[in-house]
Amino acid sequence: MTEIILVRHGEASASWQESTDPGLSELGERQAEECANLLLNINGINKYELVSSPLKRAIETGSKLEEKLKGNLNINSSFAEIPSPGISLEDRQTWLREIFNKKISDLKKPQAEWRKNIIDKIWQIENPTVIFSHFMVINTIVGYVKKDESMVCFYPDNCSITKLNKSNDEIHLANLGSELSSKIN
Repeated sequence: MTEIILVRHGEASASWQESTDPGLSELGERQAEECANLLLNINGINKYELVSSPLKRAIETGSKLEEKLKGNLNINSSFAEIPSPGISLEDRQTWLREIFNKKISDLKKPQAEWRKNIIDKIWQIENPTVIFSHFMVINTIVGYVKKDESMVCFYPDNCSITKLNKSNDEIHLANLGSELSSKIN
């Protein structure tokens, strides 16, 4: 079995409709530090590969663990947030809320390809890995594992830690991370 840990980034310094790539807020920085300290308690964590979305808030979250382990945070665009081509900044929040209510079969081509790419990358992982990513990416993976056709089946909180176990032919949800109690940003 290969363990895959999905970590949602810490609180962003701006909402989805205010910035396409915000870094972490002060609270997000503290959350990322606490998350890194929790991850350090995992047996053998120093042997895990560290992967991040290319977006600032995910990189800044993953960097906390990278520094503590003196490791290498690998950037992988497959784990970037859901694409919203042609959607203006001010319309992004409304668009995202509409996506929340969709089924996988309702996705348009950019989002369907994004989803397929995420699942393909998860299946390609061969070593224990921590992935620092986003709400919709984590939902895509958890939904796939649970065979849930909804785009949103779980509301991971900032720095939520979800654990998967992958064998050659199955992926199991070992532990669902903490759930969101506030708005998504």
